[in-house]
Amino acid sequence: MRATAFCSSLFEREASERGLPPKLSFGILELIELYGPLTPTSLELESGLAGTTLRERVQALSDSALVERRPNPDDKRSYFLAVTDEGAAMLKETRAAVRALESALEQDLGSVEQYREPLERLRGAAQVLFAEQQGRVNDPLR
Repeated sequence: MRATAFCSSLFEREASERGLPPKLSFGILELIELYGPLTPTSLELESGLAGTTLRERVQALSDSALVERRPNPDDKRSYFLAVTDEGAAMLKETRAAVRALESALEQDLGSVEQYREPLERLRGAAQVLFAEQQGRVNDPLR
């Protein structure tokens, strides 16, 4: 856990020096770019964040002109979230900050690539467990 906190603080410092949003907002912005435009409900499912937390983060991104709301032509009560040009530029800058952080870590730890595959497997396992807890995965052995 200390390593995670250390890496998070390094990322936050690097992001802050570049005037970038907090890492949680960065993750949300990435999800919107990857899956968007998408509805807030879809974003909630993809992110695993509670609706209230997500609404606050999306509002902050919207207030910063990094995300925009677009009308949903199929449902007038709903809308889509999409990354703006400013948001895309921010993602590009943030990814540069991540690469700078990875480079700094590689100097201390060796290649980050050696950790990538085991961490991806761990992340995948955590996602499956989370989905099972949310009742989104049907286990035929239950």
